[in-house]
Amino acid sequence: MPRLLLIEDNEHILRIYSEKFRHEGFEIITAMDGELGLERARDSSPDCILLDVMLPKKSGFDVMQELHADPVLSKIPVCILSNRAWPDDVNRLLTLGARQFFSKGSATPQQIVQEFAQICGFKRVVMIARQPAAPPLLALLKHPQLLWTVVTIPSEAVGIVQRGAPNLVIVDARIAADNVVLIIQRLKSVTQAGTCRTLAITNLAGVVNNADCIISEAQLEKELRPTVFRLLGMVG
Repeated sequence: MPRLLLIEDNEHILRIYSEKFRHEGFEIITAMDGELGLERARDSSPDCILLDVMLPKKSGFDVMQELHADPVLSKIPVCILSNRAWPDDVNRLLTLGARQFFSKGSATPQQIVQEFAQICGFKRVVMIARQPAAPPLLALLKHPQLLWTVVTIPSEAVGIVQRGAPNLVIVDARIAADNVVLIIQRLKSVTQAGTCRTLAITNLAGVVNNADCIISEAQLEKELRPTVFRLLGMVG
């Protein structure tokens, strides 16, 4: 699970972004001032950082300078989320190593999640399953560069895939066997979803014609992990 350090002193924004990133599969570490943010960056080894500019104790500029000067911390991708969007300030932050600047007034949490996924090379996977089936499957596929969304109501899957633009959709047809063919057909018919791969876990032979790949229940332990990483173009 990717680890995001969120450095933000506004409690409302901190709560909104923490909930959004957790929902999208991130582990969240928070800090409400720049000094604590630097301390947590050194202690927790985050995969990425979302940083405000106007902070107590140390500003976002100070934080970026110290991150930039550290040979280890300078490798962590940092994006800025701030209302302070004057061109000189934005250019200064980008010069110090920030990957992207987001304005609090215009950027959405979903846009920022997608940007982090692209910057950090994370792969987004949607799993359609009833909740009791999801944890064992997620345990088989644990990887620090995978962002997971578990959908437990099949009728909501197409909309979630459209909004999230995942790299792979896994349909656990053992749980929703009567819906799996229809779900995959609808996913394939959606423009944004049509570009992503689909993997069905099922013993129903007819699904082969709809999904990009199929794994039977008997093959799960041995085949699920290598198949998923092959479809994502990742090393498992």
